[in-house]
Amino acid sequence: MITIYLISSICCAMMLTCDVFILTHPHLSIKKYPIFFLLFSVLFFIQYYSNSSPFLFVSLAVNSILLVKFTRQLYSFFYIPLGYMINCIILNLFVFAANISWGLSIKKFNADIFLMIQFMIYTIAASCPVLYLVRRLFRKYLISTLEKMSKKLLTLIALTLFLCAFMILTMASFFDTLEITHREFFFMVSSIVLFFLFTASLILIVLHTVKENYEARKKVEYLENLNEYTKNLEMVYNNLRSFRHDYINIMTSLAAYIDEKRYEELAAFFHEHILPMQENLTQKNAALNNLLHIRLLELKSILYTKLLLAVNQDIEVHIDIPDDIDSVHMDPVDLTRMLGIYLDNAIEACLETEHPVLNLHLGKMNQDVVLIISNTFIDKGLSIAQMYKKDVTTKGDGHGIGLYNVSGILNRYDNIYHEIFIEDGLFIQKVQIS
Repeated sequence: MITIYLISSICCAMMLTCDVFILTHPHLSIKKYPIFFLLFSVLFFIQYYSNSSPFLFVSLAVNSILLVKFTRQLYSFFYIPLGYMINCIILNLFVFAANISWGLSIKKFNADIFLMIQFMIYTIAASCPVLYLVRRLFRKYLISTLEKMSKKLLTLIALTLFLCAFMILTMASFFDTLEITHREFFFMVSSIVLFFLFTASLILIVLHTVKENYEARKKVEYLENLNEYTKNLEMVYNNLRSFRHDYINIMTSLAAYIDEKRYEELAAFFHEHILPMQENLTQKNAALNNLLHIRLLELKSILYTKLLLAVNQDIEVHIDIPDDIDSVHMDPVDLTRMLGIYLDNAIEACLETEHPVLNLHLGKMNQDVVLIISNTFIDKGLSIAQMYKKDVTTKGDGHGIGLYNVSGILNRYDNIYHEIFIEDGLFIQKVQIS
């Protein structure tokens, strides 16, 4: 009997290890697969030896947690229970076909080592293309949605998959020691397939709803940014009109001082009224001109909105955008949220200083887009590690969630390097997107 348990455990471990390989390739190194095989073998042997079906939760959960740790992708928690269910369905379909064709009973199948190995090979051969298709569909349609879901909802979906896997095991093993007719066998296999399809349909409906909600929120934020951008353009245009309207009056005033040779009063009038107006207008126009290199409207709108806000609050703004930015490999909503938080923090921090300065660099390094925001600030004793923690702030109630949210956004991306550091008295936020 122990030999049967051992062979059954090895067969299950082999199938699930193949599942992990197909669903995660190429994001997992080849050295990790023997770990999964050994762990599956040991845990399934304990399950069969103790005759404890609920131990399946332990077998699947332990390996799923390990897979998440290796891949650093939270949604990979779904791969193992999904692969297990597909293997169970395919294996039972093969055994049902053998039952119809040759009269093979479940009891005889469970007692024959040769048949176990033979059907394991059949199951792996049949499940490989199915799982490959699942992987392609998963990455094409679902991953972008799963990456944006909350941990609570991901946990609920994972729990649903684990319960479904347990129910399929329960239904499939209910007649292990009994002789059943072809009709009963058919109803058992049909029940497994229908239960799986019903569970999968419910999960897909939830994911579709989440995706629609996200798309709706994305459109709203896009329109809000566009509206804000339009308002700022209108404000600049009105400033230019006002300046043009006042131009004749200004020239008349200057001419009067010159005609009467009141040069000292002319110098005072120029420095007090004309020069500040010119510097303010020049800085605003410089901001606008630099942003002409940006081809993405959502990126241009958020930068212009925040930088113009800084200029209007008498912050010395320096903008360096040497390259044309026509694409960023990041979701537009996540990009605008990240920049909004970074720039709001920079504006708030530098306004506390005697001479507020805000610097922005946006350029390309090879194929990567590099964003660097630096600002003057007052050191209040918080370490950078503390700044990333939720509700840690020096601003009072209602603050302390900005950098925590940014960290949560950026951690969903494998192509983004981000860091915060202090150098030469400046607080620097750097993001590199490959």
